Amino acid sequence: MQERRKKILKAVVKEYQRTGEPVASSDLADRWHFDFSPATVRAEMLVLDKEGFLEQPHTSAGRLPTDKAFRFFIEEFGEEDFSRSEQEHVLARMRKIHDDSMKEMAQFLADCSRGLGLSGVFGQAADFHGAGLGWLAEEPEFEDGDLKNIMKCFDSLEDDFNKFFGDMDEETEIYIGRENPIKYLRNYSLVVTGFDNDGERGVLGILGPKRMNYRKNKFVLEETRKRVNKQKTVNNKQ
Repeated sequence: MQERRKKILKAVVKEYQRTGEPVASSDLADRWHFDFSPATVRAEMLVLDKEGFLEQPHTSAGRLPTDKAFRFFIEEFGEEDFSRSEQEHVLARMRKIHDDSMKEMAQFLADCSRGLGLSGVFGQAADFHGAGLGWLAEEPEFEDGDLKNIMKCFDSLEDDFNKFFGDMDEETEIYIGRENPIKYLRNYSLVVTGFDNDGERGVLGILGPKRMNYRKNKFVLEETRKRVNKQKTVNNKQ
């Protein structure tokens, strides 16, 4: 992709992450001060639309990033999207946790991401928890029945996570929209990682709008996994 087009696509994604609203070319030109004209911004956004990176909702003058755009954004710019100071803030927040239960881990994931935090182990000692529906209720994407859809399916989340992620290794995967193997969650994004709990598999996840901060949520999950593994080691030594 041409560098000029990359700049515009990055700006569209960042603006949508900031506002949750369709992004108009005029607003983009006003806020981002590109070294090319507003007419060029409009023309390039039309190209991005044709290439499947942007879409126009209903009759809005603005455009939204597609799943394809978010995937490109993560791979091209993801590492610069979460500062060292923000990392330190997450770690300081984690040091205040005194309860290492799966329930508390789900709440920590929810509060750090302002999304739905999910944590649990499967097998004989099954222990699965979700937290953060209140955070989702504040996001504009969840105003038109989407939150009701998640709540309606909430009881089946444990079985679905066990089915699709129960044997997941200690890796972190990002699923954007239609990439999600859980069909009723394909309007959202999911960041998920696995861990070992004394021979039984466990999973940590964050579910939220597609405009979530992927780099931050990936960091939060991986640090939480380290915390869980460290606590398991301490318990084994006692």
